[in-house]
Amino acid sequence: MKTLRFIGMAVVAIIMSLNFAACGDDEEEIDVNQLEGTWGLVRSEGWELCSEETEKDEWNESSDPFNPDRDCAKIVIKKLTDNNYSVMGFYYSGSQWNKDRSSQNVTLNGHTLVVENSDGYFDSYANPVIEILTSDKLVLRYKYDNVQTDPEREPDHRHSGNFTETFTRME
Repeated sequence: MKTLRFIGMAVVAIIMSLNFAACGDDEEEIDVNQLEGTWGLVRSEGWELCSEETEKDEWNESSDPFNPDRDCAKIVIKKLTDNNYSVMGFYYSGSQWNKDRSSQNVTLNGHTLVVENSDGYFDSYANPVIEILTSDKLVLRYKYDNVQTDPEREPDHRHSGNFTETFTRME
């Protein structure tokens, strides 16, 4: 009887440990239905480094897209198909919102926005990862290292960075 109880306890312990291990690695789901809309940049924080520089360019900046000044930005995200979106960037200048380059298409792959062309708000070498997405908040993390972006430069020219952009829903 003691042996059966011991085996039973061992089985329960194994099942519980597997259950905890399986739950620990799950990514929190995001509600992709919240992604579409107009998002105003409220905070940008992090660093970038170019191999030609000796120090990281670090920043921690806030802005108010509802009372914009020259440092304000916003993006408009529109759903095209299931996991494909159009992104248009805007900056504030001359008392109005101005289009920032052209719109670009992104594909949502898990939590990552995979950039299809770099002629827009996002750079293709720094596919942003959605850290938070709620009905009124979007946080994107950009992390990249050893990126050669200029064909005129030497192949060992290096760019790296790690920063977040926090947006609030405007529409």
